[in-house]
Amino acid sequence: MTTSIEFDGLGAKNTLTIYEGGETGTFDKSIALVSAYAKLLSFYDEHSLLTQINQQAGIAPVHIPVRPIFNLIARAVAWSKRGLGYNALIGPLVGLWHIGFDDASVPSSDRIKERLALTDPDKVILDSEAQTVFLSEPGMSLDLGGIAKGFIIDEMGKLWQQRGVTGGLIDLAGNQLLFGNSEQGVPLWQVPITDPREPGNPPIATLTTGPKAVVTTGIYFRHFDRRGHVYHHLLDPQTGSPVDSDMASITVVADSAEKADVLSSVGFYAGIPAGFDVIEDEAAEAIFITKATQITQTSGLRETLMPTMGH
Repeated sequence: MTTSIEFDGLGAKNTLTIYEGGETGTFDKSIALVSAYAKLLSFYDEHSLLTQINQQAGIAPVHIPVRPIFNLIARAVAWSKRGLGYNALIGPLVGLWHIGFDDASVPSSDRIKERLALTDPDKVILDSEAQTVFLSEPGMSLDLGGIAKGFIIDEMGKLWQQRGVTGGLIDLAGNQLLFGNSEQGVPLWQVPITDPREPGNPPIATLTTGPKAVVTTGIYFRHFDRRGHVYHHLLDPQTGSPVDSDMASITVVADSAEKADVLSSVGFYAGIPAGFDVIEDEAAEAIFITKATQITQTSGLRETLMPTMGH
């Protein structure tokens, strides 16, 4: 029997659905897991562990008591050093633009330049033995927004496995894990791909896939308008401003939600062909959609993506 629950967390609406299996209390444990990690990883919670790290920038290393969180930060910094378009040190710019909040505004080029100087991942000092993180310059700040949801989804997937779930859907703010069997009782899923021009429209395409993580990044998620110009939340780590390209959205399909989360940032920033190549090199798949609704998919999806009539 299908059971489903909606809850608020990670600054968004989330939905958990179990089609098969699962012990009593699985939803409660799942929501508690999200809440616990949010208290550690939130960029906006003044009491979070991440905020402690950022407040101690240029002052002192911060001990990370939970080893998986230290390892997550280490992976985020390692991805950032690759210069592919994902940068976990973009916190100073996220705070400056504040897109998604009522006080969002367009900063001056001088202020953007000042904050850009604080986003160098090489200035993060990680001590694996002591399990500490040190941002070596005052004003630096970590923002794990492009990796944390994926990490939490993967952790919830482990929980579901332990609790005997054999089919279900984890959806945290649109980032999904297709877990085991679909509603039809088979390990094959139909995933609607959102039309980035108008998310309320019918899907622009439908993907058929096995149990995988599916993460979409798009300009329609968070944005604000000023003098006829739309500023979306996907910041370019090179310029400090929203990515300026013909990309509207990218959907990444991968074995791990964490990898899909990061690669969605990389793919959106780098576009085609650079982002396309990185995603294939990482043994993942992706659907790129431009503002003109041109759809391009990686090689592994050529037989499994069905565009809606008219696209």
